[in-house]
Amino acid sequence: MNRTELPQTVRRSSKEAQAAFAAARDTAIKRYGEGEDALRAAYGELKHHFELEVDHWVPKQG
Repeated sequence: MNRTELPQTVRRSSKEAQAAFAAARDTAIKRYGEGEDALRAAYGELKHHFELEVDHWVPKQG
């Protein structure tokens, strides 16, 4: 997945957040196929370690 394929909020985030989302999305696509279910699963995984701060994702503290 290249950077232009990432959602806007993920594009504005750190390389770590981008990599985490891309990996989660790849895994979700293998499980659910392309589409909304894979996207939802990728965001769900991202939310375990990052939180949305206005328009980008930042690592969770603690």
